[in-house]
Amino acid sequence: MARYLSRLVVLPVVLLCAVGFSLPCHAAGTSYYINNLPGSNCSDGGAHTMAQPWCTFDPANRLRSFSAGDQILLVRGGFWDQELSLAGRGTLIEPVTLGAYGTGPSPKILRNQAVGDICVLLTDPSYWKISDLEVGRASVGILLHFTQLFNNGVAISNIDAHDNKGIWAGHSTEYPVSHHVIDPFASSLNINLSSGILFNVAAYVTYSSSQYVLKGVTVSDVRGTNNLDSVAFDAESNTIDNQDGHNAFQDVKLNGLILTGDNGDAAKAYARAGLGCSDSLRLLGMTNVTVMNSVLFDEAGCHTETGTAAVILGRVSHVTFVNNIIFGVPASGSPDETAIDLEWSEDHVSLLANLFAENAGPAVEILNIHGGDHSSDLDFSGNTFVQNACARRPGAAGVWEDNKGRGYGTPVGKIRNNLYFEPHGKFFGGRNVGSVSDVNNVGTIQAASFAAEQFSATQGQNNWRYLHETADGSWANLPTYAAGNNNGAWEAGTAQYVSAFNMAPVTCTNHHNCGGVAREWIASRAGTIRIRGRVIRSDGQAGSGVRAAVNLVSGGNTTLIWPLQDGKQLIPSTDQMGYETDVDDIHVFAGDVIRFEVHASGDRINDAVSWTPSIGYVGSSSKHTNLPQDGL
Repeated sequence: MARYLSRLVVLPVVLLCAVGFSLPCHAAGTSYYINNLPGSNCSDGGAHTMAQPWCTFDPANRLRSFSAGDQILLVRGGFWDQELSLAGRGTLIEPVTLGAYGTGPSPKILRNQAVGDICVLLTDPSYWKISDLEVGRASVGILLHFTQLFNNGVAISNIDAHDNKGIWAGHSTEYPVSHHVIDPFASSLNINLSSGILFNVAAYVTYSSSQYVLKGVTVSDVRGTNNLDSVAFDAESNTIDNQDGHNAFQDVKLNGLILTGDNGDAAKAYARAGLGCSDSLRLLGMTNVTVMNSVLFDEAGCHTETGTAAVILGRVSHVTFVNNIIFGVPASGSPDETAIDLEWSEDHVSLLANLFAENAGPAVEILNIHGGDHSSDLDFSGNTFVQNACARRPGAAGVWEDNKGRGYGTPVGKIRNNLYFEPHGKFFGGRNVGSVSDVNNVGTIQAASFAAEQFSATQGQNNWRYLHETADGSWANLPTYAAGNNNGAWEAGTAQYVSAFNMAPVTCTNHHNCGGVAREWIASRAGTIRIRGRVIRSDGQAGSGVRAAVNLVSGGNTTLIWPLQDGKQLIPSTDQMGYETDVDDIHVFAGDVIRFEVHASGDRINDAVSWTPSIGYVGSSSKHTNLPQDGL
């Protein structure tokens, strides 16, 4: 446990450093500047220009509805204790923007922790961009509340959300659980749980299985701490044609979430009212969802009678978690205490190349305890499991399945190619484990080395180095660590870098073999290792893609070990699922290197991929065997 606890401060600090300073690109429409700093010449009756901005949110709240290309811009360094209540629809080409201007820290909207406090309320937003805000001390930081169907295109980025709490299961300190009466304010906006960022649906809205509430969402670079939930999508009803409702929120990508310590503050007043802190990332009523490059640590830390989890899934279809770290769900005497809770009605859930470490309960729970439930087409592959179920409660396992017996759902899927070090219990256990395929899951001698968790601002720390390909085709250490770029990255330039999760090469001007980037793992001792990972497009650029390879460097010889065929694997611009980079039974000597390389594929668009390989010792040997000798 000490190995991971020693890094609990380091990793969030490395990943929390990015701060934006740019002015949003101007589109057709009207810009509304809000600046209450001394000397701003602000006036709520003024022209809402940079020369004479509004002081407060009152004029914007009165105007309320905004159109294509409009921009509501808050000055950096500004502070407000007021709700900003907006609506309106942009277009794909000209979205409505809520953001920041100037230099300095993000604008702050911080309330007074009252149940009725919200920082930003957006009603039925379509084609909106929301970025560069700090929101806190409210029931909800940013509430996107939908009262109608067929909304599209919401992009949220660079948000710091903290201390948003006070409503749990619709109850509050004024309306405690024991009174069995929902808080009227929570009911008015159908707020089930407080959240830093909350997407929800008005209670009276109904839809069929062929309709949707919101389609096309990106949430990126969000830092959440001390909230109840940090990020939540909350649609909890069946459709009018009696389907499970997984179609409310569609085509959602969550990238670069850094969520820590979400326990609703665990205040005594909340505990007396029966309020819990169930989870941190809540995904309910969703289809086509990707969560990547994210860290969740120390989540759901207060005692909750109904159970705790860092992530809860319900009414979902086609959900992928890839290249994430979820660790340290505390022991609170609650049920579950798990990293990911598959609570109800899941179909096509893929957990790929993630790290699950030191959670008090199981890393993953598959629960079939509700009537009409199903858990189908599950795929848990290439993950790293380390010291989960550390509270040593009954049901201790890396992956735990439970159900209520006959008449309840039986999970179907496969758990394959995972590395695990689980001294506190089984790797896979439960009542219906036989219904899930268990293939090539391998115990490691000690905790595996997961690249993103061990990423460092010091070259060689934790036996990892970060390299770039020079003009002559050789490899050298990346020269600069930039804490403020890409959430902390080693770089040769802003476009050529290696960060905790991402790798971005550049194209050489002379078309020679240069411009690549790499991570190198250095073997600390001789032995047999297994490699797990998945390389997948991360940036959404429309370039020609990149090419990836894994090489073993030993005794001056370089041998290709992935892909199996000679050459490099193309990761095209259309890539959605990525490629497994799993290699079994590679024998290494002390000082040998495993180099994970990414190269540009020829055009001038610099593409980035997510790739955080994991390496675990599974045995020892004194020589290399069964390796091709015609490597690069």
